Amino acid sequence: MAWLTGYAAPVRKLLAILVTLVACTDPGVEQLGAVKRDVCACKDTSCADQAMTRVPGASLKPTPRTQALAKEIMDCRAKLEAAARPSTDPDAEGSAQPPAEGSAAPAATAPAR
Repeated sequence: MAWLTGYAAPVRKLLAILVTLVACTDPGVEQLGAVKRDVCACKDTSCADQAMTRVPGASLKPTPRTQALAKEIMDCRAKLEAAARPSTDPDAEGSAQPPAEGSAAPAATAPAR
């Protein structure tokens, strides 16, 4: 029967480590994660700007985790800005407007002799 409970000691050690790690969570990181979720869920830049006002300022320590979250927030914000920017591609859909009078448009008539 001893072989059935031989794994109990390592499992208890692992459980103790996990409980310690969960107990040591940083509330600033949790708040930054909530801001990231809100910013990435926004449909326009004003919504993202409003969500970013809740970023904890000086109380947030610069750790690899907080830096990664900040980068993700800025990536989501950049996607919103790119979507709001008008296209400058002349071949893009929706840019098929008739040429203005006097512009250099290709002629559809027969060549002159």
